[in-house]
Amino acid sequence: MKISLQWLNKYVDLSDVPAEKIADALPMIGLEVEEISSAGLVPLEHVVVGRILEFVPHANSDHLSVCRVDVGDGTIRQIVCGAKNFKAGDVVPVALPGAVLPGGFAISETTMRGEVSQGMMCSGRELGLNDDHGGLLIMTAREAEPKLGTPINDCFPPADTVFDISITANRGDCLSHVGVARDLAAFFDKPLKNPVADAPRVAPNGNAKNEFLSVSVETPDCALYNAWTIRGVKIAPSPEWMQRDLLAVGLRPINNVVDVTNWVMFELGSPLHAFDAATIGGNAIRVRRAAEGEKIRLLDGKECALSADMCVVADAEKPMVVAGVMGGENSGVTDATRDVVLEAAWFDPGSVRKTSRALAVSTDSSTRFTRDVDPTLVAVAGARAARLIRELAGGEIAGETLSVGAFPRADRTIEISGDFVRARCGYDVADAAILDVFRRLGFTVSENGAGAWSVLVPAFRPDVDRPIDLVEEFVRIYGTDTIPSAAIDAPTTSDADAPTVRFSRKAADMLAGKGFAECFHYTLRDSAELKKCFGEKTTAALALANPLTSEQSHIRPSLLPGLLDALRLNLAAHNEPRRFFEIGHVFRPDRTGAIREILSVAFVALAEPTTRSWKTREKLDEFFAKKLCLEIAAAAGIAEQRLLFAATDAAQTPIWQAGHAATASDRARALTVELGLIDAKLALSWDVPQTVVAGEVLFLQDAFKTAPKRARFKAFSTFPPVSRDLALVVDASVPAGEIADRLKATANKAVAKQFAVEKVSCFDVYQGKELPEGKKSLAFEIVFRSETKTLTDAEVNKVFEKIMLDVERAAKCTVRR
Repeated sequence: MKISLQWLNKYVDLSDVPAEKIADALPMIGLEVEEISSAGLVPLEHVVVGRILEFVPHANSDHLSVCRVDVGDGTIRQIVCGAKNFKAGDVVPVALPGAVLPGGFAISETTMRGEVSQGMMCSGRELGLNDDHGGLLIMTAREAEPKLGTPINDCFPPADTVFDISITANRGDCLSHVGVARDLAAFFDKPLKNPVADAPRVAPNGNAKNEFLSVSVETPDCALYNAWTIRGVKIAPSPEWMQRDLLAVGLRPINNVVDVTNWVMFELGSPLHAFDAATIGGNAIRVRRAAEGEKIRLLDGKECALSADMCVVADAEKPMVVAGVMGGENSGVTDATRDVVLEAAWFDPGSVRKTSRALAVSTDSSTRFTRDVDPTLVAVAGARAARLIRELAGGEIAGETLSVGAFPRADRTIEISGDFVRARCGYDVADAAILDVFRRLGFTVSENGAGAWSVLVPAFRPDVDRPIDLVEEFVRIYGTDTIPSAAIDAPTTSDADAPTVRFSRKAADMLAGKGFAECFHYTLRDSAELKKCFGEKTTAALALANPLTSEQSHIRPSLLPGLLDALRLNLAAHNEPRRFFEIGHVFRPDRTGAIREILSVAFVALAEPTTRSWKTREKLDEFFAKKLCLEIAAAAGIAEQRLLFAATDAAQTPIWQAGHAATASDRARALTVELGLIDAKLALSWDVPQTVVAGEVLFLQDAFKTAPKRARFKAFSTFPPVSRDLALVVDASVPAGEIADRLKATANKAVAKQFAVEKVSCFDVYQGKELPEGKKSLAFEIVFRSETKTLTDAEVNKVFEKIMLDVERAAKCTVRR
C-alpha cells in the first residue's frame, strides 16, 4: 500500500522528522517499506508561468500552432505547440531553454518545420504533476492567478514522499493513512489528529426506510449497512488537493463523488460505494445471497456468473454490487448523475475473501474487507464522505440516514501486569514507560493496584487479544534498539552433529555424485494433485483448516509430486538435468489417524535419455530404483537384509504403475521404502511422456534415535570361493528376492559354520515352455568360501545336497533338474 507523507501530516505532524528517519522507523514498528518514491512537482529550474498572447496555425503543419508567449521578463517569445486545449489569454507553465524536465528531457531553442520555437509549454504529465497528457496545464482558472515569470515551483506544493508499505495480514488497521499515522504518532510520541464525523443511529431489526429509500439485510455476511441519499449533486472534477493525494497513492482521479469515496477509504481504511440513485430499481437496497448462476457485469467490464454462497448488494430487480469486491457496470456514478446513494458497510472477511478468489477479482476494497476493517469506523467513514460530497459536489442529504445491523465486534479488556511484561521482555523497564506506550497506541489503561492493569483495546486492533500481544506492542513502540545488551548464556549443540543432518548430507552427496540435481519445493500442495496421486483418504487427512490459496490447501505426503514438477519444467525448457532428488519433511496419517512428520529422501529419473548419444545406454527400470533406495537406507545404517519387498497396491497409491512398484518397511528402524515406475497416465498429466523411475525412503523420528553400528574391518579371505548353481520352480507371483532370502537362510543353516555362504544371487528368470502354467524358474548362484582353507568339491557337494532338500521342503518349490 502506498502512503503519502503530505497526507500523513494531516493526522500527525511529522514536519520535523526527515523522510529517511520515517523510513527507518516503519520497519521497526512492523510496517516493511518496499520502496520510497516521489510524487508531485520536483524542483525545476527555468520553468515559469507564462501567458499565451495570441497564436496562428503553423504554415507547414495541420496540427501545430505558432504562439506568442509572455513570461514577464519583457521579451515576447515564439513557441510552437501541438496542444489544442488552450485559447488566447490562458496562463500556462513554460519551460525555457536550459530547463530539464522529469525524465531528463532537456529544453533548447529549436526550429520546428521552419518556425523557431523558444521553449515549450507543458502539460501536467510533462511536469510530473499528474498523468494528464491531453493538453496544456491551464492555470488561468486557479483561485489566485500567478504572476507572469513566477517559478512554477512557487505555484504548487513541494514534491511528496510516498512510502510503498507491505502490510501483514493481521494489520488491516494500517491499510489507511490514519492507521499508519496512529503507529507513527505512538513511535515518535506525537499527538494524533483523528478526523471526526457523527455516526448515524442503528436500526437493529434488519430493515430501515425513509421517504427516498428502503434497506434490508438478508444475510449474515453483512453485519452492518449504512446508506445516505444525497440529492442534487453536480458531477465535476475533484479539487487539485484531492487529485494530488489520489495520484500519490496510485489512483486515477475520476470525478468529485467517486474520488471522495476513494479518498476516504485511503484515509480511514473503510471501503465505500456510491450508486447513481436513478439506477436503483424500486428505490430499494437488498443485501442478500446471489441466486445460483445469477450474472453481473462489473465496473471493469468483466461479466461474472455468481454462486449461491456469494453476497451481493441488489435493488428490487437485480444485483448491483458484488459485496465488498466491485460494483456493477450500470450502478456507478456518471456525468449524468444527479442523485447519489452512498453505501458504507461491513462485510464478513471470509465471505469477501472466498468471493474475490472465486471471481479472480482483487480490488482495494476486497483487500481491506478481507483484512477485517474496523466496524466502528464504517459509519464514521460514510458520514465523512457524505459531508465531503456536499462540499465538493453540492446537493443535500435527503431524508434520514439509514443504518441496519450491529457491530460484529467491540473493544476488549486484557488483564496484564508490569511484572508480566518485564518477565517476557527479559530486561527491566519502569511501569510508567509501559503504561505510556499503551496510551500512545490508543489503548485505555485502568490500574487495579499492585502493578496489575486492565487494558481496553479498541476494536480497530482485532490482532491484540492476549497479554503476550500487549508485550509485543510494547516492544514494537518502545523500540528494540532500547533493549540493553547482555551476554546470553545459551549453550547449544550444533545442528551439524545431529544424526538427521549428518544423514541428509551423506545422502545428498551420494545422489549428487550419481548425477542427480537437488531440488527444494514448497511443503503445501494442491488437493486435486493429492487425490490423483494418493487417493481420497490421504488427501482428506492432510487438508489445512484455513489455506491461504487453493493451490496450497494440503500439506504434502510425498516429495515425488514436486520432483515431477521439476522434471516437467526442465523438459519443457529443454534443459539438461533429467534426474532430480529432494530431502525434506512430509506428513502422513498413521493407523490411529494422527499425522506424523517424516524425513523423506526421494528421487525421479527418466528411464531413457532424451538426447542423442553415440552409445546406447541401458534403460533404467524399477531395479535401478531399488538399488538406489537400498544405498540410501545403507547410508542410515540399515542393512539390505532387513528389508523385505512386496508388490505395491497401486489402487491404494495411484502414483505407482501397477506391477512395477514395490514397498518395504523396517519397523525396528522406523523406515519405509517405496519405489518403482510412476504411473504412465499420471506422468502424462504432468506433461512427461517418458517412463519415469522413482523412489522414496521415509524415516520416522525414531529412525535416528539409535546410532548405527560402527563398521569394523574384517580381513579378506585369501582362499578361493566355490560356487554352485541352483534352479528352482516357484509360483509366478512369488518375488525372486523372497526366494533368495529363504535360500540364503537355508544355506547358512546347512553349512553349520563349517565355512561361509558369501553370496546368493539370482541370475536368471524363465517362464514358458516346459514349465506348468503360473510357474517360473529362478536360477541362483550360491558362493561358498572358507577363511582357513581351500574347500573341496566333496565338502561343498555334501552341503549343497542338503540345501536342495531343505529348500524344497521349506520354500514350497521344486528343484529344476
